[in-house]
Amino acid sequence: MKQMIAATLLVIAVASEATAQRQRPVTPPSPASDWKIEITTDGGFTGNGNGGLIVSSNGVLVIAFGSSSTAKRCTFQLTKSELQAIDAAVQSANPAAWLECYSLADVKTHCCDLIRTTFSLTEHGGRDQYVTWWLIGTLPLDLQMLVDLSRGPAGLDARYRPLCATTP
Repeated sequence: MKQMIAATLLVIAVASEATAQRQRPVTPPSPASDWKIEITTDGGFTGNGNGGLIVSSNGVLVIAFGSSSTAKRCTFQLTKSELQAIDAAVQSANPAAWLECYSLADVKTHCCDLIRTTFSLTEHGGRDQYVTWWLIGTLPLDLQMLVDLSRGPAGLDARYRPLCATTP
């Protein structure tokens, strides 16, 4: 009888250890501490879009006027609060769920004066890159938050582009 109890306890202990190993919490992927957002535009009447920007996790912001290689560019250093806001949005985003394109499929709505916006998020030293684009359309909330912080009416572009325009 003692042998049977000992064997039962041994089976329970082994099963319990195996169950504990299977139930360990999965370690979530580490948040990206190094990231880069690049927003470019093209199209419109001139074909050069309406400018773009690059913002990196080190706080460097580059504003570009147009998409040509000769377009004016200015570089700025973000404030701590600006960088914290955009970093929080990057950390909470789910770029793996983004579609390749958010424009309407009906090409009759696409006209020659529309501006195409391309949004790129690069993380983990360039190992992960997520690219999407749109002419018109509805974006997912996490992507819209990043666009608003970058190019929205109260975003980085609205604050720094006028400064760039006035510098020689």
